[in-house]
Amino acid sequence: MTTKQHKLSAIRQSMLTTLEGGQFHPREQLSNTAELSYNEFLSIGLALRACLLDKLRHEELIARLRPHADVIIGTLPPGIQSHGLLPKNKKEIISNIKLKHLNEFTDSQIRQWIVDDGSLVYGELSAVELESYFSAVSTYLEPGCEFVDLGSGLGKVVMTAALSYPFGRCKGVEILAYRERLARERFSQLLQCGQEGFAELLAHSQQLDPSETIPLPWGNDLRAVHLLTIPSRVEFEVGDMFDCDVSQAGLVFIYSTCFGALMGKIANKMASELPEGALVSSTTYALHHPSLTLVKHYPAKALAWTDVFLYRKISNISNTNKWPELEHIQAPGHVVDLQEWEQKARDMLYQLSSEGI
Repeated sequence: MTTKQHKLSAIRQSMLTTLEGGQFHPREQLSNTAELSYNEFLSIGLALRACLLDKLRHEELIARLRPHADVIIGTLPPGIQSHGLLPKNKKEIISNIKLKHLNEFTDSQIRQWIVDDGSLVYGELSAVELESYFSAVSTYLEPGCEFVDLGSGLGKVVMTAALSYPFGRCKGVEILAYRERLARERFSQLLQCGQEGFAELLAHSQQLDPSETIPLPWGNDLRAVHLLTIPSRVEFEVGDMFDCDVSQAGLVFIYSTCFGALMGKIANKMASELPEGALVSSTTYALHHPSLTLVKHYPAKALAWTDVFLYRKISNISNTNKWPELEHIQAPGHVVDLQEWEQKARDMLYQLSSEGI
């Protein structure tokens, strides 16, 4: 590695470092959800949490959650726990919210609440996991293709993609506006870090050659020009993943660990809209559709803490209604042992009660 290549690698690494720590960002309080109205979401959540806070109602809570254990992230819904986004006391509850008993809500309402609550959960793959991911998928990609992250959060994967492979464009779509805003702020920090690195490089060396290669462990064709053009190669937008145009994508990334109930609908969108030959990857949950063929399954801890599935679109669909039933299929492989879940739920409720939560 030449001295200039070493310095370019250092600039890239410094830019990547600005992306760390997003999982600890302060969450904004709830203001809206996808399916339930704010008032409905708040009422159901408060009714569920009332059961959690009352030891005598723990069995009632378990009974109402049991039919929906397959869509709960973890053991108990994150939203009813102390770190959830529900108001913590009566002063925070807006005056027009009527507190209701849990038995006033239907199973379908509770299930939708659990799904909506799960969509508010936020996590990020580590830098090491993302390096492993792009190292693995780069062999299946063509330089210049488009990368799309559906549910991009604070933008870590999108910006890491631009710093890891010569994608023509890297786009992130996030439904929560405050997360998209934070992604743009992080992007500004990344650009500033890059500008400072290039300024220092130019101050101590000859004119930079844009074609200078940046050596990476997986040996792809990343060059200085790809760092210099990041402002035009990366973009973020607020939107619903199901409204996002993926017709030009070469690789779609979906951190789908929180999307268990949506995997059938996601698979149908990918099969209907992706160009033939395009790749799509999902985490935790598999995608099942006649037009998506599995390229590689990376078991948990091979690339990331959870399973990663990589698929290729193998044929075009002229009639998107051909497999409408696939939108409602439960995520394959996500089978819950209800007895085991009940025991874990009771143990967790006992622990939370012991801690005074």
